Order: sequence, then structure tokens, then C-alpha cells
Amino acid sequence: MIFSRGRKQDPVVEFWAWWPTIRQAVIDAISTGEFEPLTPQISKRVAAIHKDLTWEFSKGKTATHALVVSPGGNPELRAVVARWGALAPAADPEWEFHTARQPDHDTLTATIEIAGARLDLALLRFAFTPDEDSAAIDVVGFHPLFRKLPEPVRGQITFLALDWLLGEEGVELWVGSVGFSADEPDGARDPLELAAAVDDLRERHREPTWAVFSAVVDGAPLTGMVQRPLRSARWPRFDTHAAVILPYRAEEAGLPTEDALEELRAFEDGPLEAALGGAGEMVAQETTAGRRILHCYLDGTSGAGEKVKAAAAGWPGGKAKVKLRHDPAFEAVAHLS
Repeated sequence: MIFSRGRKQDPVVEFWAWWPTIRQAVIDAISTGEFEPLTPQISKRVAAIHKDLTWEFSKGKTATHALVVSPGGNPELRAVVARWGALAPAADPEWEFHTARQPDHDTLTATIEIAGARLDLALLRFAFTPDEDSAAIDVVGFHPLFRKLPEPVRGQITFLALDWLLGEEGVELWVGSVGFSADEPDGARDPLELAAAVDDLRERHREPTWAVFSAVVDGAPLTGMVQRPLRSARWPRFDTHAAVILPYRAEEAGLPTEDALEELRAFEDGPLEAALGGAGEMVAQETTAGRRILHCYLDGTSGAGEKVKAAAAGWPGGKAKVKLRHDPAFEAVAHLS
């Protein structure tokens, strides 16, 4: 007899092969409320993809039901969840699938019990201030009962309410700093006004926008460009930072000559763009003291890193370098956000 060692199965592929066998049982459980036999099965399948993923069923936006598998705010897991979503079946009248919690405005009219207190969520208010430099909105949450609750609980309620109001992805993309106050802050407004402000910000940035900046670092002028908003949630599959460092012919102040500037632009629009393809994105650049750093983010499983290295090897202005690091939280460009 001939024996062979079986290949390890892909848990994402296995999940979607298993889903049709249980979807009707889930619909029945939603109607009856009898989830107890199903919950361990679903949790086991999701945990097989990654133990720290979260999941839930909710009302769909266009379908009757939605299944949400989420990274729970952990940027390390966004690429995993993005792949789960990419392999999901097409939505149909009964089911749709999401990789982040969706807005649920109905919950904001409910009363919840937390830390021994009953909170009427309809009394929540938010003060908010747009930050045009970062294309984000800074938020302060308030509820009349915050005076009686410890600070961690105030924060928990504020973040939960923002998820229900804007959806998990909306919070990650468009909300900047988040605070919570025991006293009603100036300018506190109905939550739906915050949602409208986020919708307006999202519409204004529907097409990619770039901000130009300048500074003086160690006595040398620095110029640069950065995409806005610079949030890792915009590119959930891109978990690897590629710093492409290009030397160039410089003027006395250290900035590129006119000819060098043309070469830099040609490299970005030609070899670099081709190397990135659909597996990467240049999100920022910094130019100073005879070198330009192109900050790119890549799908670390795609092989784009080697293509970027090959493109940089052909740079005519000197010896280029490419530094790769796993960075799903975009820490390498945090100073530019």
C-alpha cells in the first residue's frame, strides 16, 4: 500500500466550503433565538483562521442577514480578514458578508446595562472638531450618567457608540482623537450630526488626495507629499512597509536639481508603479539632503517586495536601497499622519 501525508487545509477555504452546510440552520436559529448548538461550531471555524478574530450576525444593509468577521481593531489581522472577505460568496437576498462591524443606528435608541447602570443611549452627545490636516474628526463623547461611571466604562461606552454610529471601518478611517467627558462639552450635538460630518468628509476624499508639506530638519530643507487620510484601514491587505531610498543630484540646499526631479518623477510613474501593480501603494514621500524616501505599502504575500527591489536596482541616479519591514499599523509613517 502507498501512503501519503495529506496537505494542511487552508482554514479560509475550509470555512467557505463549510458555510453552505450551515447557512439555513443559522437562519432558523435567528428566527427562534436558539443559537446554543451553533455558536461553538462557528467560533471553532473562525478561530481556525485566527484565534483573535471576532464574529457576529447582524441585520444586513441589502440582504436580510449579515455575517461579520472582524479584526476587532487589531491591524495585525486586517490582511487575514481581507482575504476571508475576498473569498466570500456574492451577496444574495438572504446573506451578505462584511470584514468590519456595520453602523447600527437602532442600537443608539436603546437602553443598555453596563457596570451596574442603565443608560438610555438616546441621551448620548458628541462634540467634534474636523482636523483638515489629517482629514479626520476629533471626538468627545458625553452622557449625563458619565458622572457616576468610572473612566474606563465611559471610554467603553464612547467607543461602542461610535462603532454603532459610524461602523468599525468608519471609525478607523475618519475619527482622529477620541475623548469622553463627565461634563457636557461645548458644542455637544446629536450623534447623527457627527455621522453627517463623517459622510461629508468621506465624500470630499472619495478620490485620492495628497497634502504637500515642508520643514527644516537638522538645518536642511525637507519637502514631501502624503496621502490623506493616512490610515492603514484604507489598505487592509498591505501589511509590509517598503522604504525606497533614492539618491539624486542635489542643489546646494540638498533638494533635487531640475533634471533629477524629472528622473524621480519618471521612476515613480514608471518602474515603481509597474512593480507595485495591484499589490502595493505609494502613500508618502520625503525629500531632503540628496535623497528621496518613497514610502510604499505592499501585500506581503504577493512578491511585490522583490519587484520593488528589482525596479530600484535600475535607478540611474546612484545606488538605491529598499528596506522591507512588517508594519500593518503603518508605524513607519506615523510621523506624517
